[in-house]
Amino acid sequence: MNLKELPFSMKPVGWFQIGWSGEFPVGEVKALRYFGEDLVAFRGEDGVLRLMNAHCHHLGAHLGHGGKVKDNCITCPYHGWVWSGEGKNVEIPYQENTVNKRLKTWPVTEQHGCIFMWHDPTNSAPRWELPHMFDSFREFSDRDESEFYPIFPHGTRRWPDEPVHPQITFENSVDSMHFRYVHNSPLDPMLLEMDIRDNDSVFRTLFGFKSVRTNNIEMTFDTRTSGVGCSFNVFKGAYNYRVLFSATPIDDEKSELFNTIWWERKDGEEGDMPVAIQDRIKNEILTTVDEDLVVWRHQKYVDRPMLAKQDVKAFNQLRKWQAGFYDLPAAE
Repeated sequence: MNLKELPFSMKPVGWFQIGWSGEFPVGEVKALRYFGEDLVAFRGEDGVLRLMNAHCHHLGAHLGHGGKVKDNCITCPYHGWVWSGEGKNVEIPYQENTVNKRLKTWPVTEQHGCIFMWHDPTNSAPRWELPHMFDSFREFSDRDESEFYPIFPHGTRRWPDEPVHPQITFENSVDSMHFRYVHNSPLDPMLLEMDIRDNDSVFRTLFGFKSVRTNNIEMTFDTRTSGVGCSFNVFKGAYNYRVLFSATPIDDEKSELFNTIWWERKDGEEGDMPVAIQDRIKNEILTTVDEDLVVWRHQKYVDRPMLAKQDVKAFNQLRKWQAGFYDLPAAE
């Protein structure tokens, strides 16, 4: 996909996944790059994860390469300057005074073992909250996180450096026909419900799969797409599992994609995910993004697509909603 030809930028407003909690243990430092920015993430001794611009204001060393956690701060590997989790210079080890200079910090949130950063070109504070993989689906399912196997590491996979815009990936949320051709589904899901909720921050769809034998709907999946960064999905039927799919811009040419699976435990089961389930998730669910990428990597964005009659309302409503996450004025 030629991202330079798209009619929208790679810098939308919203929450975007940057990893899983298991990748960020206390006391460790991690270099990241998203939205064209070199970033550093570290978890202080208080257990809180911080995210900030990576280059020390002294001589530009990258704090993510050799930097060390000191209490709830990060120490530059070059000359030992210490920066607080709020981005403030709090210590220069060889002089008494510090500098009145701050590193930019980025809001982060962790929920159900996943980590998200807030991106807003106006530097506004988060304008909305993310859906929650469990609390947001109470009217659809009463299952709690403790009733599922741990997601990390066996229920996770990432695709770095993909030439794909996040917005393109979430058009799948209204596209029922691609299941047959891309994923070899024996049935086409039916779009049962569609609405916009949570102060216009979430696009929700409900699909149903009919049984070949009875012609009744025997499996449903409820999708909550937050902005153009994350899609929370609950599948209910013969198998009850949940999927978080996320796409985060790295720069103006590439994104990083994430897939996370919550697989329901059987009654009384404890401990880690059995190998048989690990293999099934790896071979049947995590690979669905591979199938989509065959199309996404080479797709040309069509601004005025020729749509089948059944697709017109859903695609038009989704794209109109997606347009609201670009070029927003600063929040009051």
